[in-house]
Amino acid sequence: MRRRAPTIREVAQAAGVSISTVSNVLYNKVGYYSPETAQRVWEAVRKLGYRPNHTARSLARQRTYTIGVVVDYFLGGVSSNPYFGTVFDGILQAATDADYHVKIFRVPEGKSEPAVERIEDGSVEGVVTVALTVDNPLLEHLENSYVPTVWAGSIPPNAKIPCVDIDDISATYQAVKWLIELGHRRIAIITGITRQWSARRREQGYLMALWEAGIKPHPAWRYEGNFHVDSGKAGAAYLMGVHPRPTAIVCGNDRIAIGALYVLAEMGIKVPDEVSIIGFDNTEDAAYTEPPLTTINQPMFDIGLKAGEMLLQQIEQGTRFRNNLLLPADLVLRESVAPPPRED
Repeated sequence: MRRRAPTIREVAQAAGVSISTVSNVLYNKVGYYSPETAQRVWEAVRKLGYRPNHTARSLARQRTYTIGVVVDYFLGGVSSNPYFGTVFDGILQAATDADYHVKIFRVPEGKSEPAVERIEDGSVEGVVTVALTVDNPLLEHLENSYVPTVWAGSIPPNAKIPCVDIDDISATYQAVKWLIELGHRRIAIITGITRQWSARRREQGYLMALWEAGIKPHPAWRYEGNFHVDSGKAGAAYLMGVHPRPTAIVCGNDRIAIGALYVLAEMGIKVPDEVSIIGFDNTEDAAYTEPPLTTINQPMFDIGLKAGEMLLQQIEQGTRFRNNLLLPADLVLRESVAPPPRED
């Protein structure tokens, strides 16, 4: 016979307190009970094996204790996307720590209405958007919505709501500046999808470093990718056919860099002896490529964690505020970069 779940009334009786006191202790309403009372309640909870009823809690307070995570169609398979997967893990951690649930909303290309309806129907108390494209119509809607929102990654310029990201411009600038200090002058780029602010900013950082060093960017040393491995393969094959051939390639992310490494190996071009490669993100695979990939470390988990915490702070306080948080990004030196080959 299945054992009946204990009730909050039984916990109150075991602890010798009222039901409302048990509720206050369980939901951490500080100031309504003494430490000794809290100890008695938690001892009764453990002894009886009581578990709070979240559905009843939500109905009683007219709360859902659920946040939404909005992702763009361009990310492809979200479960296999290393950027989204790691950012989402951070958001999930923040939600779990606060005893919230998480729903994922995916925005089809050019169709924001279904997502708007699901965000506004009261099923979530706020949303985190992850790397939406620059032309996504949901951006303007959320900036003017009453629903608390936080951007996570690839944040729009002059955003009217809280954002968490890294400084893509500075991170890429520092990486290219280091290549220049090693002696590279023919530095190419395979960008990410330019419908994302992050791809545009990384290219801006790349150009800033070249201009500062007095290096005129060669028009042929640019290939527009899309953050996927195939664009890294195509971009590297194209760049190896350019004259003069670049001695270094800056890639929009690690997946592009992995594709570039694969093609260069197929072509018999040695990395880093003939061509240096830099990625972006420092995904788990970056340390296991051949050679191991030099890349820019992006704290993706922390981006999600801080975005989730920022959103929950707004929800619990019942206020909206502007607060842009840029986390540090640093260059991880491995074996895919070396000084340029000597000219004969």
